[in-house]
Amino acid sequence: MNCIAKHVWCSWIFFNRYIYWKIFSESMSSFTSRVNLVCGKKEWFRAPEHYDFYQEIARSSYADMLHDTERNEKYFSAIKKAIHTMKEQGKAAKVLDIGTGTGLLSMMAAWCGADSITACEVFGPVGKCAEAVIKENGFADKIKVLLKHSSQLTVGPDGDLKEKANILVAEVFDTELIGEGAILTFHHALKNLIEADSIVIPSVASVYIQVIDSPFISKWMKLSPVHINSNKMITPPSFVTECPGSSVAHDLQMSQLPHDKFKTLTDPFCIFEFDFTGKSEIKEKRVAVKQIPVQDNGNCDVLFMWWELKMDMDGDTLLSTAPKWMQPDPTKSQWRDHWMQAIYYLPDTTKVLKGDIITINAYHDAHSFWFGTPRLGVENIDKSDDNEENTIEEKPGCSCLMHVTDSRLRIGMKNDAARNHIFAAALEKVITISSVCLCIGDGSLLPLMAAKLGAKKVFAVEPSYLHETMTRAYIEANDVKDKITIIKKEPLNLTKEDLEMEEVNVLISEPYFVNSIRPWDLTCFLCSRLSLKDVLPSDVKVIPQIGRLRAVAVDFEDLWKIRAPVNSVEGFNITKFDQMIQKAISLTDAVIEPHPLWEYPCKPLSDAFNLLKFDYATGNCQNKVEVCGEQPITSSGTCNGVALWADFYVDDTILTTGPVEALKPDCPISWYMNSQQGVYFIDPLSVTTGHHVLKYNISINFKTFESTFTFAIEGRDTV
Repeated sequence: MNCIAKHVWCSWIFFNRYIYWKIFSESMSSFTSRVNLVCGKKEWFRAPEHYDFYQEIARSSYADMLHDTERNEKYFSAIKKAIHTMKEQGKAAKVLDIGTGTGLLSMMAAWCGADSITACEVFGPVGKCAEAVIKENGFADKIKVLLKHSSQLTVGPDGDLKEKANILVAEVFDTELIGEGAILTFHHALKNLIEADSIVIPSVASVYIQVIDSPFISKWMKLSPVHINSNKMITPPSFVTECPGSSVAHDLQMSQLPHDKFKTLTDPFCIFEFDFTGKSEIKEKRVAVKQIPVQDNGNCDVLFMWWELKMDMDGDTLLSTAPKWMQPDPTKSQWRDHWMQAIYYLPDTTKVLKGDIITINAYHDAHSFWFGTPRLGVENIDKSDDNEENTIEEKPGCSCLMHVTDSRLRIGMKNDAARNHIFAAALEKVITISSVCLCIGDGSLLPLMAAKLGAKKVFAVEPSYLHETMTRAYIEANDVKDKITIIKKEPLNLTKEDLEMEEVNVLISEPYFVNSIRPWDLTCFLCSRLSLKDVLPSDVKVIPQIGRLRAVAVDFEDLWKIRAPVNSVEGFNITKFDQMIQKAISLTDAVIEPHPLWEYPCKPLSDAFNLLKFDYATGNCQNKVEVCGEQPITSSGTCNGVALWADFYVDDTILTTGPVEALKPDCPISWYMNSQQGVYFIDPLSVTTGHHVLKYNISINFKTFESTFTFAIEGRDTV
């Protein structure tokens, strides 16, 4: 081949490879993964264009923030006051809105008569939507929207801002206050984007903590021994019990914590203040040391945290995220899900008596807080708000992997003594010295329970490296290495060879699968049970024997807001933003969402009813299950959702992930606190007893792992 031909041939090969790569890369870029709700496995699917953006929008708290009436009103009031102040001083009101979102705060400034308004939003799709919302409300000529992060803004004749602003308004806070980068955002803006003596909204943030004694809450962080019977127990590995745990804030709706689950040991106190006005330097890292009198006897286990904003420069308008019991009028407390409260788990426990003085070291960096173990006694320290020590104690972190492998609710579930007793009692009835057990689930302690009860052999299926590692540590710590074999394989792919040709006579599961929404654990276990019909003998004993998917029509007090359109906020039309949110949800979110419903009060509007029943004992199930029906509405109210959960029958005992008390009309449902439940949101509709029914249609294909769920409220003719 001559060199010209060779060149042409090489070019042709290169061209074809390029075309192949182009097609392949473009096709791959439209694929993404999601967890299949039926079997709990990851699957790939072709996603619509900009799927990642839509997913980010759907999972954001934009809509929830807009439902926050108190937040909206107080920002509006502070903006109005700031612009009035500038004009009284004979100055032009030049507003910079950082993280504009919907453009709401900028429109408030325009309505209040600001002379110039620049709004920046780094998230492109949201920024574009803000432009449309601003135009819809008639402020396009008054507000300049920049699709940039505030740190990228330039000032000057050819810059993003012709001159520096003199009013800064920003809403860049999360539950932990500084987790979204508020410190860096304000620090940069003060230095580069606004004039000296500008008005900043909000002006000051105060972070409050309270020392708490709560064995119940502590069970969401530290694993305890599991007592099987009077002389047998499962002991956590020492490196697990000695681990300080995760320093990451545990955000939750603290107002819903039952008061008998915790005891306050101190009054709330301010641990940090952040001055956003520039009057004092905003430091990225600080130490605060506080000495606090103890109000009651107990153990310092955890800290509660919330924060408060001074919205205006005078501190006349306050916005607090404190739980209801700390609000001036709990009945008027604003519900919000974008700003909750937080729990911090202390590295160690300190026993205290009423009248003691404890010293607490608190730390923060640019994005998070952490705390040292309280020390007894008065120390010779600088008692100012911020100790000027240069030494920042290292942030504690999980060293055992357990806090990585298990969620907080899962840790609580493993510590649930009543739940463990149910499994232990059931296993004691079937385990003998000749028992060969197969355990399916993620990070379960049931294999150790079976081994401790005398089983000949236990196979533990652990496809995840992290769960496998933790299970091996438990095996070593409990001296059952000769009895338990770990199978690093997906349950659906098990063969007799994996079981070393042993005849399994006991199949056990909690069921619990990390990738599953909790109500779907029952279908994940069923998929495994069906796949094992040719591997296990027909007379294999199965625990649990039966699983039921149950549901109830509910009236959520507040949770419905996270999926409800806003329409209008403080007189501004936000429908274009609603449309974007609703489109994003329809494209990316599953029809059934997981939520820990103990945090979100709801009342039953129907009796609890069965949707599906699965017989694990026999493993008999059709390839496709279809059910439809209707459930009468038995209480009047606003139906805005359906709550779903799983019940498992372990011998004659029902193990529930749902209500733990009988449902009562007009009374909030008491939910199992160590599990999430499923929620199907319905457009809010006023319903009355005897005039409405909840209709449902469910289809599950156990061959293709496809499922459809629909619920709808319909009127019913009455005689």
